[in-house]
Amino acid sequence: MNLHHIRYFLRLADKLHYWQTADELGITQSSLSRHVQALEQELGCRLLQRSQRRVRLTEAGQLLQAEWTRLLAELDAVHRYARLVSAGEVGRLRLGHVGSVAPQWLPRLLTAFAARCPQVQLELLEVGAAQSEQLLLTYQLDLGFWREPAQNPALESTAVFSEPLVLVLPAAHPVRAGTFTSLAALREERFILPSLGEEGAYGRALRQMFEGYGYEPQRTITSDFGATILSLVAAGLGVSVLPASYAGSPVAGLRFIPLPHHSTVYLTCRRNDPSAVVGNLRAEAARLAASPAVG
Repeated sequence: MNLHHIRYFLRLADKLHYWQTADELGITQSSLSRHVQALEQELGCRLLQRSQRRVRLTEAGQLLQAEWTRLLAELDAVHRYARLVSAGEVGRLRLGHVGSVAPQWLPRLLTAFAARCPQVQLELLEVGAAQSEQLLLTYQLDLGFWREPAQNPALESTAVFSEPLVLVLPAAHPVRAGTFTSLAALREERFILPSLGEEGAYGRALRQMFEGYGYEPQRTITSDFGATILSLVAAGLGVSVLPASYAGSPVAGLRFIPLPHHSTVYLTCRRNDPSAVVGNLRAEAARLAASPAVG
């Protein structure tokens, strides 16, 4: 017994006419008869009664017509779902990210991805680069966006965009865009910054930037979360340097001044990951990265 036999029988059971059914199937009437006879022989019961005037289903044929129609519909649905899985259009994707990509980059990316793969379930986790590698290697994340490339050889990182850094000031701060010269003039300011230690590329880049201006910033508060930094700056607790993505923040009481420094965002995932869902999101990220408006 095979699916062809069953599908031929169901078509004949619907029409109850050998010649018309064979013509629709593109086979000969004798071939259709052999398919039905093969089914009957394997099942050990008659499915159709045929006379010179009409063809009708036996009770066994009526039962199998109903059951096989239901089962084949379910089987076809499974086959369609399997094709979607193979194409990476359904499934679950766990995506990590730094907070700075949330205001602009991430919504644009996920809008495009959801239009292409609306049945993929997304789980987002804001996590720092220091924890990202372990989460990827233990399969707690599938991929993510961070401001430094992975160091573990089992992971691979691709630069997706670079954006300017901005000086973040309280709205009442005396420094204005028209009078601002460089960070060298802010050596007496209190800064609210992420860690500037050796463990992270982004922190090291900020530290080296300040070293280029000849000083180490006074840090009264340290935070790795940009949204928290924005709120603290707005409250007048200090100034900060953040990626320009934060300039679109809805937090009131802030001003942003562009700086001549940039930060790169990397897409990181497991090397040679066979997941089609991961591949689809990487492809969407590459398309967005190629857009002239990015950054």
